[in-house]
Amino acid sequence: MVKSRKKYTPLLILGFFGLLMFYMGIINHYYFRTFVFDYGNYNFAFWDYSHLRISSIPTYPGNFLQDHYSYTLFYFVPIYWLFNWLTGTYTLILIQNTLIILAGWYSYKIIQSKTDNYYLSIGALLYYFLLLGRYTTFACDVNLAVISACFIPIFLYYFQQKQYLLSFIILILSLFSRENIPIWFIFIFIVLILQHRKDKKAVLLSVGGIAISLLYFIILFKVLIPSVETEEKQFTLFNYSALGADPAEALKYVIKNPIETIKLFFINHLHNPQFDGIKTEFYWVYLTSGGILLLFRPQFLIWFIPIVAQKVLNDAPIRWGILTYYSIEVVTLLPISVFLTISSFKSDKLQKILTWVVCLTAFSMTIHKMDRSNRVVPGSFVPQKEKFFYKGFYQSPYRLRATHKLLEQIPPDAKVSASEDFFTHLSQRFHIYFFPEVRDAEYIVFSVYDNYFLKSHTENEAARNDYLLNPDWELIDSEFPVFLMRKRKDSGQNQQKATTPLTAAPPESSFCNFEHIDLLTNSVRFNNGLIISTKEALTKDIQRSGNNSLKLTQNNRFSKAITPKNLARFNYLEAMVWVYGENIKDAHIVTKSKGYFYFQSNTVQQKDNLGWKQIRISCWIPENTAKQNFQLYLWNAGNSPLYFDDFELSIKKINLKKH
Repeated sequence: MVKSRKKYTPLLILGFFGLLMFYMGIINHYYFRTFVFDYGNYNFAFWDYSHLRISSIPTYPGNFLQDHYSYTLFYFVPIYWLFNWLTGTYTLILIQNTLIILAGWYSYKIIQSKTDNYYLSIGALLYYFLLLGRYTTFACDVNLAVISACFIPIFLYYFQQKQYLLSFIILILSLFSRENIPIWFIFIFIVLILQHRKDKKAVLLSVGGIAISLLYFIILFKVLIPSVETEEKQFTLFNYSALGADPAEALKYVIKNPIETIKLFFINHLHNPQFDGIKTEFYWVYLTSGGILLLFRPQFLIWFIPIVAQKVLNDAPIRWGILTYYSIEVVTLLPISVFLTISSFKSDKLQKILTWVVCLTAFSMTIHKMDRSNRVVPGSFVPQKEKFFYKGFYQSPYRLRATHKLLEQIPPDAKVSASEDFFTHLSQRFHIYFFPEVRDAEYIVFSVYDNYFLKSHTENEAARNDYLLNPDWELIDSEFPVFLMRKRKDSGQNQQKATTPLTAAPPESSFCNFEHIDLLTNSVRFNNGLIISTKEALTKDIQRSGNNSLKLTQNNRFSKAITPKNLARFNYLEAMVWVYGENIKDAHIVTKSKGYFYFQSNTVQQKDNLGWKQIRISCWIPENTAKQNFQLYLWNAGNSPLYFDDFELSIKKINLKKH
């Protein structure tokens, strides 16, 4: 009975966490949470490679090979032809999570074969799936860094088992998988030399591995990467200005300035206080989660040097810490390193205690950091993708089944322009564009709440409305807030543009010039009674009309939040306010409600002769607004005072005809 339990325990652990990995990846995609960058681009490249093409990526200049010199997606082309008819745009998610599970299993096998200790091998497998970085990775959907890291435990296992041919094959696949892998393998082989120093063959093969890795690294950066660069698309992933402009300069700097290089591992080398504490948080999380034990076997610290260096020496602070996939290499090697260290202690009791301790601390740290308030950079945490026990993980702004059915109306070979949430689901085609780029698209699909992040909300809204009101396009289906449009076959013949949408009822407007003061409640009201401010926030120093304006400062940044009356009868809102001050860009109109709805605008629409500027926001009103607690307010995001006057609000009902 005991033997049977021991036999099935690792399979149960692997099965439970394996299902969790698949579940999280599939749910994120099904719920329309996968991103154009990177999953949409990966899906396009995967489809493109599978059709024996290397085409330009639809979202940036150049092809996928120019962005990452990696052959990884080519490895899986046979899987595309075997399964993609069934799995579609989920294929890469399934491949990546299969590799994650496989790497976990090989980590278990390494500890099992090295120690012949049931508790240590089970502990290593459990620990592998408890580390924080295993879950933050879901923020990025699919990434080459995650896939390439999975090769490492497989390589180590076969090298340890002296199956050198298999380990050599895995080495080659790894080297070709990502640009950082050759340098990482140099340090991995150094550790292997120390581990197998009494095995002459293993040492010689490790020295050969160092030579192969170094040679490929030189060829990669001197020959292969330059061979695919163009004037429009240069290799941009070496971003280590503190070290130099390229790997050669970086190596010279490290050799000449070893002390300064070590300091860079710990200090905020960009000298921007906003990024203080990010590196410290990374070290704290993984040292507390068991990494501190490596001080007892410092040889294992060696193979962490390049993967930590690529994180914390980079010019992008997002890479320094615990966000997204930027710790994936660390969490891949940490289980092997920690449990080989634990196995070096002679006391069986101590080994069991440490196994429990590192698993509990890893679990506790993961839960702790899944709380946004416990993070140094809380804004970049994506709980609805990473935190499977968070209620938001199971919520979506869309009617899921109906929205997927809507997308199925688009022919598989049609030219499509899609907004962020739908791009990844439609990316396996030759012509796919990231809305508001349309080009020669035959179909457009977007959510009115799904903005292209490089453009303002106002620009996104204007682009959507341009097509909704364009007679060359017809609305063939909608599942609010999603609209599916098709280009008319006779497009171009009707040149008359619609200027206003059809309305079922006249718009309802209200106005506030900050002169209507209710002395009983000490409040400032719109002409329809909505309260926008208190009397104390008014000033007579500067005004556009009348005697007063609303003054917002760094100590009083927000107006009162208002909810327009009779909102359930309408579906579209426009608000405009005049602003005066030193930094008008800090003035915002904000609309928000519960869930996913939050928009702000500081777009200037017009100016007057007195120096006042009018900012404007327009948006579709969420359904069930009474339940969603819809709010609109003014915000001064800066430190200089801003003055607001002549606030106009209009809500209306828009009816768009389906064809």
